[in-house]
Amino acid sequence: MKLLEPVEQLRVGLDYHLARHNLLTSNLAHVDTPGYRPKDLERRASFETSLTAALTATNERHFGAGVKDQGFRVITDRGAAPGLDGNSVSIDREAVKIAANNIRYETISALVADELSGLSWAANDGRNG
Repeated sequence: MKLLEPVEQLRVGLDYHLARHNLLTSNLAHVDTPGYRPKDLERRASFETSLTAALTATNERHFGAGVKDQGFRVITDRGAAPGLDGNSVSIDREAVKIAANNIRYETISALVADELSGLSWAANDGRNG
């Protein structure tokens, strides 16, 4: 068992949500660019699968511990219809995606803090200091 493996898997989730945030805000910056199609990130594993893998990865025999491929790629978001200038960025749609992405990022951040707090407690022989 690797001591920081759960934290490392959570780091991958943080990296994904940070990269997605940057991409979504870039979409908003292009709201007036004619012909611009919004981009998004596609994950090979769902958020729930990644979270389960991170929380159960203390031993290779545990359920979900074998999920290692956390890759993602940039895709063109085809969910919004283009306007007269060919731009298909919807401010409302992007704002909702940014808010949902932020909630997931904050959730994973809290999990990382809890994991590191537990490691700190153990390193200090059960003392809080």
